[in-house]
Order: sequence, then C-alpha cells, then structure tokens
Amino acid sequence: MEGFEPDQIALARHLATSGESVRLASRGPAPQDALALAGSHGVSVEAYADLDADPGPADMAYLDVWTPDMAPRVRKLRGRGVPVTSLGDLVLAGAQGLTVGITGTAGKTTTTSIAVQLLRAAGIPVDASTTGRLGNVWPTAELLDRADPDRLLVLELTSSHLAFMRESPRIAAITCFWPDHLELHGSLGAYRAAKETIVRGQRPGDVVVVNADDEQAAAFARITPADLAEVSLVRPVERGTFVRDGAVRLRWDDAETVVARLDALPYTAPQQLDLLVALVIAVAAGAPPEMLQDALSRTDLPPHRARPVAVRDGVEVIDDGMAATPSKAAATLAAHSDRSVVLIAGGIDDLGAGPLHATPEELTLLERACDEAARSVLLAVLFGPAAERLEPPLSARGVPLVRTGGFEESIALALSRLEGAGALVFSPMFPVGVTDRERFASLVCGRQAGAGR
Repeated sequence: MEGFEPDQIALARHLATSGESVRLASRGPAPQDALALAGSHGVSVEAYADLDADPGPADMAYLDVWTPDMAPRVRKLRGRGVPVTSLGDLVLAGAQGLTVGITGTAGKTTTTSIAVQLLRAAGIPVDASTTGRLGNVWPTAELLDRADPDRLLVLELTSSHLAFMRESPRIAAITCFWPDHLELHGSLGAYRAAKETIVRGQRPGDVVVVNADDEQAAAFARITPADLAEVSLVRPVERGTFVRDGAVRLRWDDAETVVARLDALPYTAPQQLDLLVALVIAVAAGAPPEMLQDALSRTDLPPHRARPVAVRDGVEVIDDGMAATPSKAAATLAAHSDRSVVLIAGGIDDLGAGPLHATPEELTLLERACDEAARSVLLAVLFGPAAERLEPPLSARGVPLVRTGGFEESIALALSRLEGAGALVFSPMFPVGVTDRERFASLVCGRQAGAGR
C-alpha cells in the first residue's frame, strides 16, 4: 500500500481488518494516524521508503492516485506479475447496485456533481464521495463499506485512477478527450489506454455516453458492446441530449422532451456540454425525464470551475482555479470579449514526473491557449515557477504582462489593475497548490489581498 494520505490509511485499515497482511509505505514521514495502525491493526508502516529502488514483495499493490503510470516502481511491480490496483478499483468491484463512472480530459467533476444532484432530486438513492478535495467526486475511503444493491454508485474517474483499474461501470460517460497528463503516462497512447479502461470491461446492456461533438471522445463507443447514448451542442442525436432552437432536448425511449431553455441556465459553453452528459446519465440510471426539468434550476456548480465569487470595483471576479491545463483556461477565456480580462495565471511546472504541458501534443495546446489570451486578455499577472513557461509565448503575442513573486502578490497586483477590465479571471493553466486554490476567494474578498499592495 503506497502513500500516507488519509484515504490510503483508511484503505490499509480496511484491508487489515479483512484479514490481509498490509505494508503501508511512502517516501515521506509517517503521520500519527499511520503509526497507530502498526500498533492496533498489525499493519507494517514504513516511512522514507524508496519504492522506486525496490517496491518489495507483494501479492497486490494499491498505488496512490498521483503515482505516474511510468514510474519505476510501477514497471517493476508489473514486471514481477504483481497486480497493480487502486482504491477506486476496489470500490467499483465491491458495488452491488448500478454503477456510474465519468471521465474525460475536462468536465469530469462538473458532470459528476450535476448528475448526482439530478439523481437525488429524482428520488434515486446515490452514493458519491463527499470528502474529495476541491469539489472532486473521486472515489474515497468513505465508499469502501457501501455495497447496497438498492443504491447507485457514482464515481469521477481520472486517468490516474483508471491506469490502475480493471473494473468498468455499468454506465460510463466520456466528456471529451485531448492530450493531458502525458508526463504521468509517458505517451498519448498510454494516456488514452488508461482512459479506455472505463469502457473496456462493459457488457451488452450497459450504457456508454459520449460527446458526439468530439471525435476522439466519440471513438470510445467503438470498443464497448454497451448501448450508445450521445450528446451534442450542435446537432440532433438519435438517443441522448442535444440543443435545437435554443432548447435542451432529450430523446429517450422513442420520446423527445424539451428539458430547459439553454439561455435560462447559468452555464458556460463547456459547462453546457457537461450538463447534457449529466442529463443522459440521470435518465439512463432511471430518473424520469419530467422530474429533471425542475431539478435543473436547482443544480449548483462545484467550486473553482469558472464560478463568479465576487465583484471588486465593479468588475466580476471568476474563480477558475481548477483550470490546470491550457485548454481549460482557453475555454474560460473564450467566453469574454476582446482585451477585457485581467488574467491571473501560473503555478507549478513540475509535480515530480517531469515538466508539465511539455510534450509536442501539449505544447500545441499551450500555443492555442496563448492565442486565445492574445485576443481576450488586457493584462496577464503571472506567478510561480510556471510564469517562466508562460511569459515567452504571451510576450511574443503582445499580451501585456507582469511577473510577481507569489500567489498573494499576484492577486493584490491584479486587483490594483482593474481599470478598463470586464472581468478578473483566475485560470492558471498549470496546477496550483490546494491551499492557494481554496483561499483565492477569501483573498479577493478580504483585507489580505489589499494588504499586499
């Protein structure tokens, strides 16, 4: 068992109480919760372990969610024939009722969150994580002992979950697909192979929901015998949801229902796509279409995903802190008029598996995002190590910019330069620490932001 995160510690306890012999190891110091397992549950706890040098003997290896698929410890374990798995795989394998899994390069959390809200509004009992950080609906340890056949299990699954999984959900949804996280997987092909796990184990009678507007996402349907449902913002589909004449329409069981007017819903263009996917998931899982019409007006977006959080000096402040890739940031910027945005961007350039957004495929997406910034950005305020990556392409496109020393300083400077702006957007293009993401709104709204001026 790799890692000292709370979910890994809880999983170690779960396995030990089930009679398994567990070695809990990580490269850092062991917290007290982990050390307590050694005394009360017979778990072996190993701090400062160099698992890449030698992962040790094992019959099964449960890896941390952010372990690179190409890490030496992963290759060595697989080379020895050790099954490599994860908490998410165990949760999905143990489910007794209907299961739903959502993946995609973007939109996973928003889709999963809306789907859970719609299902509950329709009276369907749902199990979904409530302890994921930053609004993520990833599999967490709270789901380990939930195997009620009358309850629906809904999971958001990233490529770093799916790389260490074998199980597939009965209802699988793919929101979109483009190059991302390639430093974790080693290649675009390996990234796609990880994502395809969500459908590879499906059976006839299951359902796959794909974005028909994204050719790469739609292609997932070709490798599963599951029944096809589609979503589209631009054309009708035979089975699923689409937009026509400004109305969200659902085609299901030979009936077509107008669910909502698109302009009446407070969603950006990418979020509109996520909404369509969530609607199909809800209906495929048994929600009556007529019950979803009212439920839509009461859905809420997860935090840090292009959400307005404040107004400063008459300028709307938008928290898009989970836009850790250039394409996500570009989608948010696309909703704004020319030279109207004060953009806060930057963050971390290496999470331990090598430089981010550095493969040829991802560099192309970074260039495209900088093209969008050249159109929409009035001033770019850059922070963190990733500022060094962003400054050259933005400068080459004539984007006015300034580099700051840190996160708080970037917010303070951006707030002081709002004249002529239509919006202040925090959309970093690179990962940002959890603490910084969580305190963005308070820094904007509170005195701390102004104190650094």
